[in-house]
Amino acid sequence: MIKALAACATALALAACAAPVERTSSGEIPQSRIYIKSMTQQDAGLSQVEFSRAAGMLNNEMLELAINDVVLAQMASGEHLAIWLKPGRYDFSARPVLTLNTPASAKQDRVSVEVKAGGAYKIHIATEVRGLKMSLAGQ
Repeated sequence: MIKALAACATALALAACAAPVERTSSGEIPQSRIYIKSMTQQDAGLSQVEFSRAAGMLNNEMLELAINDVVLAQMASGEHLAIWLKPGRYDFSARPVLTLNTPASAKQDRVSVEVKAGGAYKIHIATEVRGLKMSLAGQ
């Protein structure tokens, strides 16, 4: 009985790993992985904040992109997302999506941005040998 349960759990874990990731031809994050869709709408008085994630071998894990600790979207390797915000201070973070394969030591990285009226900001996200790295372009 225990062996059968362990085999089922292993099969489910492997099936979850093999699930295909929905992608767009433009490289934008698909709407199905954006949780706060209203932030992707441009409007008067709002400033653009664009996130881009490097492609490559170290960037193969799905990440959760958050604004002020609220998950905004899930981001795959090579994707980008533009959001529109009112002026103010925002904390952005990224961390691996928690799965059965995510190590307990998985860390997140953060960057704080003072968004000003009429500004445009670009945040790059990459996984380096030392871990996840978020950086504001020009800094």
